[in-house]
Amino acid sequence: MSDVYRDDTVHPDTIRVFEIAYARMGVGFVRRAMLFCQFALALLFAIVGTMLARLFVPGLTLRDVAVLIALGFTIFLVDGFLAFRTIAPRLRIIEDWARNRDPIIAVQVWQVGAQIPLAPLQWDRLLFVAVLNLGWIGMLGWLQSIPILTLVLFIPGTLLTRLYWMGMRAMLSEQMLRPVLADLSTAAGDQRIPVRVRIPLTQRMFVVTLAIAVVAGTVVAGIVGPHTVASLAIAVGVSIAVAVSIAGVLVLLLTRSVTEPVRDLRAAADRVGRGDLDTWVPVTATDDLGVLAQSFNTMISGLRERDRIRAAFGTYLDPAIADLILTSGNEALALGQEVEITALFLDVRGFTGYSEHRPASEVVAMLNDLFGIVVPIIGKHGGHVDKFVGDGLLAVFGAPQPHRDHADRALAAALEIARTLAARPDEPQVGIGLNSGPVVAGNIGGAGRFDFTVIGDTVNVAARVESATRLTGDAILLSEQTLQRLDNTDVAIFAARPTIPLRGKTDAVALYAATVDAESTSESG
Repeated sequence: MSDVYRDDTVHPDTIRVFEIAYARMGVGFVRRAMLFCQFALALLFAIVGTMLARLFVPGLTLRDVAVLIALGFTIFLVDGFLAFRTIAPRLRIIEDWARNRDPIIAVQVWQVGAQIPLAPLQWDRLLFVAVLNLGWIGMLGWLQSIPILTLVLFIPGTLLTRLYWMGMRAMLSEQMLRPVLADLSTAAGDQRIPVRVRIPLTQRMFVVTLAIAVVAGTVVAGIVGPHTVASLAIAVGVSIAVAVSIAGVLVLLLTRSVTEPVRDLRAAADRVGRGDLDTWVPVTATDDLGVLAQSFNTMISGLRERDRIRAAFGTYLDPAIADLILTSGNEALALGQEVEITALFLDVRGFTGYSEHRPASEVVAMLNDLFGIVVPIIGKHGGHVDKFVGDGLLAVFGAPQPHRDHADRALAAALEIARTLAARPDEPQVGIGLNSGPVVAGNIGGAGRFDFTVIGDTVNVAARVESATRLTGDAILLSEQTLQRLDNTDVAIFAARPTIPLRGKTDAVALYAATVDAESTSESG
């Protein structure tokens, strides 16, 4: 079960009995509570219905009352049994899910649970119970020797009691299922739950208000008198007319005051779901709905601020690092982890001579234009720019997001960079070095200032491999470590270069040039 039901502070304003019981006993509590509800409501409505009938048939003796209560209880109990038999298979599906709490099927199970309150409302069952109800009316007529035509006038009263019973049972079922459906929706996580509106809120409020008005009018008519069967039919008819004509206007205004703010919230939530964070909900009420609208606006304001922070992070941090910090927190990077990556070093050829005779602003503009081409290509292939180093950069493939094919991704990025720059004669040419191996990836720094970076000999060798491009004249050089990790070697032509010692390394490193056409390979060799 979701932890939200184990926290007594979730609803400090009231004691949510069903939620607390569900947290302790699970779906089994809901099953037992629904069984008890069928029994208790059957007894309650049998007593209330009989006492209401006695208001209009005052000649009923205690024996007659007992017989009618027993018969009414039996009819309500049969209806309750049939209703529970309908919902029991659905409860078993929820119980089966609760054993392993599979989030993949949580949405489907939620849909099953949401159908339970209205599942017993089937026409064949309603017709069967209506026939049983006629038996109760017939028993009343037999006990009091009431003519059949007069007994017909009892049908509206018994129908009213039956509708009230079904409505109360459905609403109690909804309350019992609230913690179950909330638990299922929590388990579903980001999956979309397809909610189908079966009875709109406007219709619910109208029917409930109408039922209350009719019951109240009927009871008052029975108490005031005259105590006749005809007065029952008149009371029900007049109560319905008054409820529809007078109370109906108030109900319409009340429902609109509730449904219109809810409609505004729903429309705004749909826009936010489509990515529109510039939406706003008008606050048009001074009640709980007004507070809800204002809370929604506050939430949207927070999302906009988060979006601005993410954009700012993406400007000064690599978007991959920014997303990781915002979603998982800085703790995700606090501890260094040993991972295997491919490092890509890129450096501008002839940068010293280029910058010597140009103003700094022009040099910076050139570098920004160059990196504006290179950085998106690196990101396109799943890498991230670890740092800019003067006229060059270090890109990493395989951290912070792990990629099994990091070597292939790095080579694909290097080849695309080389092709793109070669097609633009006005752009400076670059040298690219690739090397693969283990590194430690994580936060480096102190006193509140940190950078995510990778440290290890793999990075140092990649820098030395890039330096070797000045000696070989190749645009792309990769080490043997990277070549061995490639899953696909058909993307380029590889030519071995003489093994050369790299500065800072005691052993010579085997190097290979990567090109996309044989002509350039032979020329560079």
